Amino acid sequence: MTFSFSKQRPDERRTTLRQAALFRRLVWNVIPAVVIVGVVGLVVLGDEGLLARHALKQRLALTREHAEQLEQENAMLRAEIERMRKDPLVVRRTVAESLYLAPAGSTIYRFE
Repeated sequence: MTFSFSKQRPDERRTTLRQAALFRRLVWNVIPAVVIVGVVGLVVLGDEGLLARHALKQRLALTREHAEQLEQENAMLRAEIERMRKDPLVVRRTVAESLYLAPAGSTIYRFE
C-alpha cells in the first residue's frame, strides 16, 4: 500500500496517516495476537492437546488398575484350581456348596 502525499490537503494527509498507522497496528499487534491465541487453543483444546492427553492418561491408569485386579483374580483362581487338583475333598466341598450336591446319605444344611 503506497501513499502519495504531494497533492493532498493537510486534513486528507492526516486521515491517510491515521489509516496507515491503523493498518500498521493491525499488522503488528492484532494479527500476531490472533495467531498466538489460535496456537494456544490448539495446544490446549486440540485432538492431541493437553486436555485430551490428560484424559488419556486417566484412562490408561484406570485400565492398568483393572488389569492388576484381573491378574489378582486370575492368581486366586489358579490357586483354587491347584487345590482342587491336589485334594479331592476340596472338589467335593466346592460341588456341595455351589450345586447343592452331596454323596448319598449326606444331609445338606443351608443357611441364609
